[in-house]
Amino acid sequence: MLACGGGSDSPTTTTPTALSISGTAATRAALVGGQVEVKCAAGNGSTTTLADGSYTVTLSGASLPCMMRVTTGSAELYSLSEDNGGSVVRANITPFTSLVASQIVGGNLKNVYDAFQPSEQTKITAATVASAITAVTDALKGVVDLSGVNPLTATFVIGDPLDKQLDAFTAALDKAGTTLGEVTDTLAGGGSAATQTLLQPVASTCAGLRSGRYRAINPNETDPQWANHVFQLDAGTLKATFWDGSINTLLDNGGCSFTVDTTQLLVSKSGLTVARDTPTGGQTEATLILPEQTIALSELAGTWNSMGYARDAAGAALHPTAATYTLDAAGKFSNGADCAGLAACTTWSATPGDLKASSNGGFEYTDASGATHRVFAFQTADGLMLVRLRPNQTGFSVATKQVALSLPAVGTVNNVWDFTLNGSGYASALDEMTITVTAVDSATQSYTRQRASNGRIDSFTQNTPRDGLRYRAAGTSPTNSGGTVSFSEIIAMPLPKSVGLTVYTSVAANQNFFGLSIARP
Repeated sequence: MLACGGGSDSPTTTTPTALSISGTAATRAALVGGQVEVKCAAGNGSTTTLADGSYTVTLSGASLPCMMRVTTGSAELYSLSEDNGGSVVRANITPFTSLVASQIVGGNLKNVYDAFQPSEQTKITAATVASAITAVTDALKGVVDLSGVNPLTATFVIGDPLDKQLDAFTAALDKAGTTLGEVTDTLAGGGSAATQTLLQPVASTCAGLRSGRYRAINPNETDPQWANHVFQLDAGTLKATFWDGSINTLLDNGGCSFTVDTTQLLVSKSGLTVARDTPTGGQTEATLILPEQTIALSELAGTWNSMGYARDAAGAALHPTAATYTLDAAGKFSNGADCAGLAACTTWSATPGDLKASSNGGFEYTDASGATHRVFAFQTADGLMLVRLRPNQTGFSVATKQVALSLPAVGTVNNVWDFTLNGSGYASALDEMTITVTAVDSATQSYTRQRASNGRIDSFTQNTPRDGLRYRAAGTSPTNSGGTVSFSEIIAMPLPKSVGLTVYTSVAANQNFFGLSIARP
């Protein structure tokens, strides 16, 4: 039998003569007349919440662990209890407890509750409850303070400190333009950093533009203080405050496009932003802007695909690069290989120095020549991306964990901003595209798509040349006007879907570009 705070992960169940479960159900206010349902390892029950949101359910011949659900109107919240060795259990049911429950049992809480199989019951232990509370507390820092509080079992009445924290959390959801469901999914899939980003106040006209610190990375910038800098954004006032004390106000163009002086900002729903700066009479430079997050080095463990645009020496032309490598939880590189086009990858003769946290934000490592590379991570609900800034204006790369791609459904529509960088690092004209998937072939793992603007048709093969990448052969296509249009051979790397970015590079020797497609509303 487990005592509260015990370390065992394999609960036993007891069968008390009667099991009494009580608590308070609330969102911003008490849930009055809510239908409370309880499912245990043995025994079920139900009741209705009172005027103060409190409830009590008494079950005969029941055994822990249990899950609870309250439903009133559109609200559906969950809670749970491990086997505490007794016959009296306290289990509040609030947004906080839903977050804790999701961390423990994972998946869709409704489906887990409806089935409540032994495989789910064994996940509910004193150790997993304590770990989940810690994860939720960390994820909500800066929004609410749950330090030292067990939201499942704390004595909780409307108007007390815990209720005020619940009010603050609900208000934060409103300011962030998000929902408890989105926060639950983000915490489960992306972790603490992604959740904290999601809970920042959002601009009224753009779901991705949030208050907070941002990291701007421009590999073409000659001034090192601006090539990699941090600024603070107030999404309510659209004011950006920079490291030198200067303040700029964003002009809203609609559709998550903004301008500042000669710079256009293209904002994806995740907050990842691409800036295009075109000085009067000058070439357009691109800057990749990421919400600044604190991510543990251990979270980077895994095998990665990388695509980049690099110079062999300062002043030389940029050219596409590709690699695959594995990082362990301590930041050590292994199994690295350079990959050119469709050819077999070439194993690294030596691995770089270990990746480590940088005192200036993000991470860094030192290569064999002694040069330092800066690396920045961005975490969203369904994964991570890395951006590496090579030293001395010698380029950059983008990486994501190597995961096999699934085929899109016929009829899938993607709206993107798209442009390429040339060998000098300058950007082409911006193209706004709407692309529809018109056919899928599971046998060849390929799909066909059509561009709305001119009717151009092209096809991609998934997981070629490696898992997580897709390949398009060069070809021609008829257009809506009766002519034809040519397209280049490319390899593309979609970032996790919620990031809202796909990068791609040329393959043919007579082609040289690096492309970016940013998801637009």
